[in-house]
Amino acid sequence: MSASSSTYRVLAPPARKPPLHVLIPSTYAEDAAHLREKTLRIGFLFRAMAIFRVDKMIIYHEDPSRPSKNAGLIKLICDYMSTAPYLRKRLFKLRPELKYVGLLPPLNIPTHPESPEPPEDLWELREALVERRGKLAVIHAGLKKAITLDAPLRNGAKIIVLTRRHGKGVRVRIRSRKRLPYYLGTTVSLHEGPLIEILSKYRYAVATDKNGVPLTDVADRLRLEIRGAEGPVCVAFGSYERGLDEIAALQGARLDKLFNICVNFIPHQGVRSVRTEEAVYAVLSFLNNLI
Repeated sequence: MSASSSTYRVLAPPARKPPLHVLIPSTYAEDAAHLREKTLRIGFLFRAMAIFRVDKMIIYHEDPSRPSKNAGLIKLICDYMSTAPYLRKRLFKLRPELKYVGLLPPLNIPTHPESPEPPEDLWELREALVERRGKLAVIHAGLKKAITLDAPLRNGAKIIVLTRRHGKGVRVRIRSRKRLPYYLGTTVSLHEGPLIEILSKYRYAVATDKNGVPLTDVADRLRLEIRGAEGPVCVAFGSYERGLDEIAALQGARLDKLFNICVNFIPHQGVRSVRTEEAVYAVLSFLNNLI
């Protein structure tokens, strides 16, 4: 999974163009009876975000006047998963909510290298943590030794470094996350307000609902509109209790006023109801061929 720029050959897949953002309800996995099951389902969902190179996952409340406490658990587990394993002990204290994260498979995104030794022939992306020691910045990047630099880096900052083995040493380059043309992981945020607030920021938004237009009828239109979209494309999912049409009505809005298009991505589904995580894999698998 290598991609090249004019300066570096980097071990990482390219970023999506346009970027892809996904909206997930805060009640996701709330119906699970035990924290163990909740953790596994959240982990399964977040792996889909990584597999399909989603840039941002946004957690929203179905009813903003009655926010679900489950939102914090989703964000916490996803943030834990998206953090490089060699940084987790520094960034996460022991918490009961994280009791079962050891059961989750590693995310293995490009910024989570497994070996403390970078390759010689390619530059490797690494998530790193800055620790200030006087005028010096000590960078913890999962290497055999921490990197010490005389650089104006903020204490506690999470940064991206490029590393490459050079003889007995390691070459290091600090690069801005925004300027790197690679998939670097999925960021997670929590939106407290109604859907109309977050959706107003997008020029193209797709609703997924079993009452939407069958994918077979709009596949060509969807392909053209998504590829021609300006800015990030947003894809929203409903919950196990309510579809997006019901959630929109609950918030005093209409689905056709919130979204550019509402699509049934699994026409003629063979089960009574499709779980959110199942819908996510089905939808993102299709979109993966478009952008």
